[in-house]
Amino acid sequence: MKKEETEARLNLLTKIIGLIMLLIGLFLEYGILTTAMYPPLAGMFQIIAVLLIVIGAFSLIVKIV
Repeated sequence: MKKEETEARLNLLTKIIGLIMLLIGLFLEYGILTTAMYPPLAGMFQIIAVLLIVIGAFSLIVKIV
């Protein structure tokens, strides 16, 4: 396998994983906002959701060299 093919596959895999993390974060955030939860627990879930959204968005932007 050539180096370019390996990089292309790695970039595609990174984009797919990033998209999955972004969607999980968005669905988690939506679930938190539409459900009554114990406030400290909701805060912890919001932090997790925001981290997933940020990491997912970052991985969609970045290109692995």
